[in-house]
Amino acid sequence: MKHWKKILIAIILLSILTGIGYAYYIWNKPARNVANERAIKITATALYDSFAHDEQAANASFLNKAIEVTGIVNNIKKNQAGETVVYLQSSDIVFGVNCTFKQPPKAINKGSTITFKGICTGYLSDVILNEGILIK
Repeated sequence: MKHWKKILIAIILLSILTGIGYAYYIWNKPARNVANERAIKITATALYDSFAHDEQAANASFLNKAIEVTGIVNNIKKNQAGETVVYLQSSDIVFGVNCTFKQPPKAINKGSTITFKGICTGYLSDVILNEGILIK
């Protein structure tokens, strides 16, 4: 019986140490830099339409990947974290592509055409792109 207790304690300790090691690795993992990544180039309308028509296929193609999207600025706001969020027009009157900037961009005007590069994190009525930079 004592032999099984020792084995059980060793397994528990090994599991705890593995968990601590994994947590340390995740915590210290370097941040993703979208500027250095090769991006999928697409228009805001085409990106939005791909998610609106077949979300599963669009997730397979774009989710967690660097996307370089070009579109017309529909709106500019700040989110709760103080980051600049630009909404690009799509084929839908209400929804489009939501682009959150990593650093505040230089002057962007409503109605202008921009190219934004960011990480696609999904679709929630808008296509969501984060950690972005302004290309032009």
